[in-house]
Amino acid sequence: MLEIDDLHAWYGKSHVLQGASLRVAPGECVSLLGRNGVGRSTLLKAVMGMVAARGSVRLEGEQLCGRPTFEIARLGIGYVPEGREVFPNLTV
Repeated sequence: MLEIDDLHAWYGKSHVLQGASLRVAPGECVSLLGRNGVGRSTLLKAVMGMVAARGSVRLEGEQLCGRPTFEIARLGIGYVPEGREVFPNLTV
């Protein structure tokens, strides 16, 4: 189970995610919906440790906040961005 409680995230000094909470049970499929700028991507980046965050993110009871991104990925959580900046220097 993924549990997110009172999650806050920042880009520099801008406090952009304020108190998000979410529960995803085993086998459950959840979608985040909303207009541009409401924090969908920031929530996912905070779970992955890609932005400065405070709060609680637990996977199967294990705290993820404060861990480096590679450790979170090894525990089974992934983030695939929508944009084209995944391989900005790739030549084909």
